[in-house]
Amino acid sequence: MAAMAAHDVLTQTPSGLWSPAGDFFIDPVRVVPRALITHGHSDHARPGHGAVLATRETLAFMALRYGADFATTQQTAVYGEPIRLGDVTVSFHPAGHVLGSAQILLEANGTRVVVSGDYKRGHDPTCAPFEVLRCDAFIS
Repeated sequence: MAAMAAHDVLTQTPSGLWSPAGDFFIDPVRVVPRALITHGHSDHARPGHGAVLATRETLAFMALRYGADFATTQQTAVYGEPIRLGDVTVSFHPAGHVLGSAQILLEANGTRVVVSGDYKRGHDPTCAPFEVLRCDAFIS
């Protein structure tokens, strides 16, 4: 099977970045059924989504800011652990931005797209260091 175009893996919608092949959003600006969150800052992590997938630390920040019921369901992502969502395999990797921040790698039909809400390449003892990922498209 031929590789997909990056815009077939992840595309822009009024609610934010959406993966049609996985049926999820990354850091959506509107309430959505399934959200993957890169980190706990309020311009990326918002309450009210159906399902939220994020690192343990990001989920904890969201619960502190918005209350324990900030989403219908919560799932913890572990750095480097692949998770299958529809036709997309996602994995979270350190972004070096803040505690729990992640780049999200989407892999579908030979195409690799990385989304990093924010990242930092310099040393920061408060969080895991930025991990360089091979990809076809990098979105920040």
